[in-house]
Order: sequence, then C-alpha cells, then structure tokens
Amino acid sequence: MLIWKIPAEFSRRFVLGKVRALTRNGPYTKTLPTSLKKIMTFNYYHGTSSIFLNSIIENGLGGINPNFDFKNLDLLKYLSSRAEKDLMENQNYLNVRDATLAMANQTDLAVPMPNGKTFYFNYRHDGIYVALTREKGAIYACKNKYGSEILEYCIRIFKLIKEKDKFFELPKELNLFKIEQYLDYEQKPILIEINGVKDDELEMENGQMAPEILNNLREIIPKLPKREKFERLQHINFKLLKPVPFERLKFYELEYESSPHFRDLDWTMTRIKPVGNNVYKK
Repeated sequence: MLIWKIPAEFSRRFVLGKVRALTRNGPYTKTLPTSLKKIMTFNYYHGTSSIFLNSIIENGLGGINPNFDFKNLDLLKYLSSRAEKDLMENQNYLNVRDATLAMANQTDLAVPMPNGKTFYFNYRHDGIYVALTREKGAIYACKNKYGSEILEYCIRIFKLIKEKDKFFELPKELNLFKIEQYLDYEQKPILIEINGVKDDELEMENGQMAPEILNNLREIIPKLPKREKFERLQHINFKLLKPVPFERLKFYELEYESSPHFRDLDWTMTRIKPVGNNVYKK
C-alpha cells in the first residue's frame, strides 16, 4: 500500500483529490491516490409549501406521502374521469388535459420540441423527489402553488367542475386531505435543504440506482465550466428511498416576483426554524 508522508509543518487541506500545502519553501501540490481522495458530497433540495410543513417536521421528509397516504392520487383519478365527461368543451381544462391524464395515469408525457426532438416529462409520483441544485428546488416550490402537483391539479379540476355544477361534492372516502380548506389558503413556498443523504439512499427517475451517476458526476463536475456545471446539474432529480429525519433538514421561506420558470425566476430565501406549530425566521 502506498502511503504519502507529509511533513508535520505543512498546513493541509484536501481539494478535489489533491493535497495542497504551504511549506517553508513555497506552495506544494501532489495528486493523491484514488483511495485517499476526499469524496465530493452533495446537498439535495426539495420544493414544497407551508401546507406540508408540520407533517414534514413531525414525520421527516418522505415519512408521509399524501398522494398515497391521503389518497390524493386516487382523488385526481376520480376528478380526471369526471372532467373527461363534463369538461371536454372547457378550454381551461383542455389546456391542462394532457398533463392531468399523464399525472392521473402516472406516466411520462411526450412533448414535441421546436428542434424536432421529443422531451419526456415525468408525471410519476411514486415517491419524494429531490434536486441537485437550490435553483431547481426553488422553481418547483414557486411554480406549484400548493407544493404538490397532484394537490394543485386536484384543486384546479375541482374548481372547474364546481363552476359547472355548484352541487358537485367530492367523495369523502377519497377526500381525506379535505382539499376544500386549501382553495383560498395563503401558503408560502418552502425550500428544504437535505444533508447527509447516502448515495445508495437515492434512485434515478428511471429506476436506476444513484451511486453510478453520482460517481460519474464527481469525475466530470470539477472539469466543467461554471455555467455548464449548473446546466448539467439542473436537470437531474432523484427519488428518496427512505425518509430523512427533521434534524437533517434546513427550511427556507421563499419570496419571488418574476415568473417561476428556469432562468426567469427572481427570488430570495430566508432561513426559518420550525418549532412545534410555529415558525421563526432566523
């Protein structure tokens, strides 16, 4: 085994697989063996809303999935079925019909792009997903008014059906989340920073395990220009395979003015410390 002996008077720090030291004779740099390289770690980000804050504090991120535990997905399936019967002449429904059906059926949505290629949007909600960049998490939190695509579409379709039929009521056995209470709810977009997630606790959107992808990123990210690095990381999401406890989460309340889309979002974040049913800004 090869061991690197470094004089005691060196002031050492590890930077991307190299040891750099200041010696009495000037700077000293030596590439480390692979076994001694410091592994690049990642923080992950999840965008949600204040609607889910108390649940995350109590159960951790991923401890409860309202799409299944509160039957929000089943409710969307019911609403989309009603919409297919009652709203086929409603332009507001037709504008979101493809996304609604993809979400209800938990499939990808193929969208032709101007360059002739096809982009596939993932509308599967079989777990809690996290992003590799703070910006991606913030966009999701600001773009989805209720912090959940399925909840947002449930409320959107419910309102459209209610406009046509004022006597329409939701089935109680499917409406465990009681979505009516959120129709005019003044929520705040919330960004969650997640620390200490191991590579094997993550899965890619296509079902591939994350370690291979993350190790590949560790190799190429240090070599990329700043802009290209941001672009590459912006489009990578992972599914959490186990809940993350409250103690490993940091919470930020977001404020934004511009359109919540990539490149256009102008936003600020304020660290908050949730304690019980109260939230304190730091």
